[in-house]
Amino acid sequence: MLMVKRIFWFLAVVAMLFLVDVSAAQGDTQPESSYISGVNGHAQKHSLSCEARSAADLATFWGIRIGENEFLEALPKSDNPDSGFVGNPNEAWGSIPPHSYGVHAGPVADTLHSFGLQAEALNNLSWDDLRGQIQAGNPVIVWVIGQMWGGTSEHYMAPDGSTSRVANYEHTMILTGYNQDTVQVVDAYSGQYQTYSLSSFLHSWEVLGNMAVFASLEAGHVADATVEPPTDTYTVQPGDYLIELSKRFGTSWVELAQLNQIGYPFVIHPGQVLQVPGSDAHEPAVEVVQPEPVQKTVNYNLNCIIRLPIVQRLVTPSMLPPND
Repeated sequence: MLMVKRIFWFLAVVAMLFLVDVSAAQGDTQPESSYISGVNGHAQKHSLSCEARSAADLATFWGIRIGENEFLEALPKSDNPDSGFVGNPNEAWGSIPPHSYGVHAGPVADTLHSFGLQAEALNNLSWDDLRGQIQAGNPVIVWVIGQMWGGTSEHYMAPDGSTSRVANYEHTMILTGYNQDTVQVVDAYSGQYQTYSLSSFLHSWEVLGNMAVFASLEAGHVADATVEPPTDTYTVQPGDYLIELSKRFGTSWVELAQLNQIGYPFVIHPGQVLQVPGSDAHEPAVEVVQPEPVQKTVNYNLNCIIRLPIVQRLVTPSMLPPND
């Protein structure tokens, strides 16, 4: 009987250790909050040019200057927003094809790529996918409805027989940060930083199928950087990302990426050993990256709608969507 008890106790201890190891391995290593600084927004120039504005501001973040109108002209034109820009960018906002509408992620990514960015259009993403990009220091263009309104999508068939998923008041913003309860974005309409509740963002982002564009410099641009021989190493900790580490070690994220042969989407992982330049790598001075000042916190409890009869839309973040 004593031997049976000992065997049972041994098996129980082994089982407990196994469960602890599994849970630790499956734990979420992404930080509860992460913010990217340095995304400078500008207000869109046309009623339906939010995508071109977001793309131009994102490209500037990566060091490639593109004018909003320049990008708009470079976009392909189509009756299907999955293939190109639909309609006239100066017509009223809020309609769906065949009326003037805008453009979806695919053509935006392709056009960014033509200007020298490594860009990828993606659908059906998860919130963790976006968090991973922000943690890695990569702002993301996201497709939402209005000022984080809800909505209903429709399946549209273009004259050529191709189909797409569309919704009234389609809009783009650049996701730059998050915490447990909110997201921080640069709104293409105003060019300003805005803060919205996480639940409102996820609900709005879902309408068009969790669509986004991930972008960064092409490998060729990274390879052009001049790199000094490394003098030390650093072990990546949870919450680290390339831009933050480059500031710690007095270098650029491009140099760190090339030095460690890190390619797109430039993600690093806890436990990864990086080569770093400089002689103070073991005890770097930690710089806390703060988010840009938030210009407005959205209040969803107002129930008024303002419409002004001008070409450029005027919408305040506190407005509710039509038919709400």
